[in-house]
Amino acid sequence: METKPKGKNAKKKPFKQTQQLINLALNDGWTQVEIAEKCRVHQSVVSSWKKGAKKAVESTLMPLLEIYGHKLRRNSFRVYWKLDPETLKPTFHKVEGKVILSQSFSDPRRKNCKLIKKIPVYKLVIHDQGKGKFRVIQQNRLTFGDSNEELECSQEDAIWSSIIGDQMSAVELIDFVEIYCKEQLRKYPSDANTLPYLIRKALLNHGYHVEGVVEYPAVW
Repeated sequence: METKPKGKNAKKKPFKQTQQLINLALNDGWTQVEIAEKCRVHQSVVSSWKKGAKKAVESTLMPLLEIYGHKLRRNSFRVYWKLDPETLKPTFHKVEGKVILSQSFSDPRRKNCKLIKKIPVYKLVIHDQGKGKFRVIQQNRLTFGDSNEELECSQEDAIWSSIIGDQMSAVELIDFVEIYCKEQLRKYPSDANTLPYLIRKALLNHGYHVEGVVEYPAVW
């Protein structure tokens, strides 16, 4: 199975962080005229980028992305923590990169055979860390030791104990998800059957080509 970023088609899509990228360059001492010369556009175009009125395509911004792309990626991160099961000592982790998939798996709570609510007990979070590398966060819902009741907090990531995985390629990511479905989601058949679809959709939505997906391009 081969999974790789799309080529020309991906670079023709509007770059969502155009305004942030331009502001990074301007704050670093560039002028709009210098940016225009570097990207081979008119100064008025750079002005529209700065205001957020228009978005550039990735190929046009490549000279700036080579300089400031890593800063854009660093600006996107999440903080996780893990509690030692014996000492309850916390370890904190900062994971950079855009989240492309966040999927929870819930236990149904019933009373007299009637479904009352669903409680998320497991969760899978996937970060795109650039250059075709991804990092998987496996999460377990935190509970109180004396009552086994789930922790509650307005900050979603605070209620989970997280295991931070190693970086992996897109191919390895799909393989990981397939194994995770078979081994970890046996109690959740609906999730086990739909997660392979969700990971492929997430990769496609973020500009990656997934082997085995039949494409039907539009003709404009």
